[in-house]
Amino acid sequence: MIHLLCLGLLALPLQEGADPEASPDGRDEYLGRRIARTMHWAGAPWLLRETREDEENGAALREWLAVAPGDAVCDLGCGNGYHTLPLARAVGDEGRVFAVDLQPEMLMLLRERAEEEDLGNLEYVEATVDDPRLPEASCDLVLLVDVYHELSHPVRVLDHIRRALRPGGEVVLVEFRSEDRAVPIKLRHKMSKAQVLREMAAGGFELARETDDLPWQHVMSFRVAAPDPRREPRVMALGFADALSRPDPRIVEPFLAASVDEGDEGRRSAKKIAVELAGTMRGTGPPFPDAARVELSAGPKDAVLARFEGAPGSERRIDRSECLLAEDDEGVWSVEAWRSPSSFQRPHGARRPFVAMHTGTGPGSPAEQARLTLDLGFDGIAWGSDRVPEVRAAAEVAGGDLWSAYHVLDLADPEGTGIDQLRAAMGAMAGGPGMVWLALRSSFPRDLEWPDEREVRGVALALLADLAELAEETGVELALYPHAGFWLETDGAALSLAEELDSPRVGVCFNLCHFLKVQDAADPAATLRAAGARLFAVTVNGADLDGENWATLIQPLGAGDHDLGALLRLLDEVGFEGPVGLQAYGVALPATVHLRASMGAWRAAHGR
Repeated sequence: MIHLLCLGLLALPLQEGADPEASPDGRDEYLGRRIARTMHWAGAPWLLRETREDEENGAALREWLAVAPGDAVCDLGCGNGYHTLPLARAVGDEGRVFAVDLQPEMLMLLRERAEEEDLGNLEYVEATVDDPRLPEASCDLVLLVDVYHELSHPVRVLDHIRRALRPGGEVVLVEFRSEDRAVPIKLRHKMSKAQVLREMAAGGFELARETDDLPWQHVMSFRVAAPDPRREPRVMALGFADALSRPDPRIVEPFLAASVDEGDEGRRSAKKIAVELAGTMRGTGPPFPDAARVELSAGPKDAVLARFEGAPGSERRIDRSECLLAEDDEGVWSVEAWRSPSSFQRPHGARRPFVAMHTGTGPGSPAEQARLTLDLGFDGIAWGSDRVPEVRAAAEVAGGDLWSAYHVLDLADPEGTGIDQLRAAMGAMAGGPGMVWLALRSSFPRDLEWPDEREVRGVALALLADLAELAEETGVELALYPHAGFWLETDGAALSLAEELDSPRVGVCFNLCHFLKVQDAADPAATLRAAGARLFAVTVNGADLDGENWATLIQPLGAGDHDLGALLRLLDEVGFEGPVGLQAYGVALPATVHLRASMGAWRAAHGR
């Protein structure tokens, strides 16, 4: 009765804006891709053609799958069993194979072949267009060979597959490569790797492993993804970069919104832009070097800003290296803007991100503190090097970012002060606006002949050189953080270290309170001008210029006699575009009160 009711609901006419997968006809198009029609069972002999092994190398595929005796495997869209029977032999009598197909005639042909080989470990399942009818948690592997592109109900089918997978199980898509024009298959029966990644991300899956060793096909294996608020836009951005490397507008266009903002050139149709980009790329190679990175951060009105960066060591300049990704009313992400880098004005009035340092955002869980900062108008939060994955996820769920992680290393005992924790934090910040604010102290006894100051500096440089390599790998920046009373105490000393390292990923963080505590002068102009392009971050707060203790040197923004407007004009002069952190360590007011006051002073300084 329930099954008949479901069929009845599928047969109802669709209302405007209704889910197309609520209809038995399903979709004609999904995420910009035209869906192919299923091959009729009368064409079954083609599935066992003599040339198929040369064209697809099924033996190599199955070797790569590495199914083991006792595994439970599903061959979804099994047809007459090109892969099904070898898989049944591989899992043995203790394993089982779910042979799933829409057409009972295909299952009948398969059953005849299985009986000839006396294989009794197959379960024959007649699927519906939106349900493969697999038991819950029944499969270690679900295999779709040249099938996924024909699914008229991809969202519902993937949802059922997710439920059918056991913990750690994989779903494997094998699809003819649309990037390769030499593959003699109709375009609608081919898929680009970027499109596969995009659709699987929308279904809640992430790439686990892949191989390009088959003659004509991609092989991509996916696992159920952990919760990630930016999984889809991240895959979208990387997919767009990959699509741009293909001189074919049909591969580029699915990633674009109906019309795309190109900055000063205005909006143009996706089709025109795709044709132009494909023509521009033809014969010139991809616009992004191999292994180019993408950094995602919160954009305006719930959009996501993606900035592309060349691979480490690449001298190729990337033009139009910024795109804005937005989600439409149906939850579909696409490229809304594609242009040269141009910072947008934020709701608080500044173009630079303004972030609350966690020294003043507590108490409360990371999620509560991240939510507070976003509710008050900050662009995100700066944290310590602990709990980075948790804090980053919390900030992104709230619509902001984790902008930096603060860490203090002791040059005499870097392991004891958590260098492994720092490395893990850098890895966890990859792909976002990741920056480490790194303070250095030294507990080497000063009364010993060894090490002298020159040798301590050598220890620092060696340590930083090692971290700079990890920064290159992860895309995370290292901003040396001068701190009163530490070995690295002044901006000049920090800049000297950064210049000697000469790494594009190592710079300095100017901290107003520590500058006023340590420096004789109250005007940071010379310091900021000297830093130039190596100025990665700035921290600010209200302060008394002649203050001598932290209570007078760290106040809510706008308090004290420090001129915030003059500092902002100086940052404009030196071309600083990085994040500005609000320091609130030791402020004796509830977080909501002093953060709101500081945001008010920040807005006022920007004419808001």
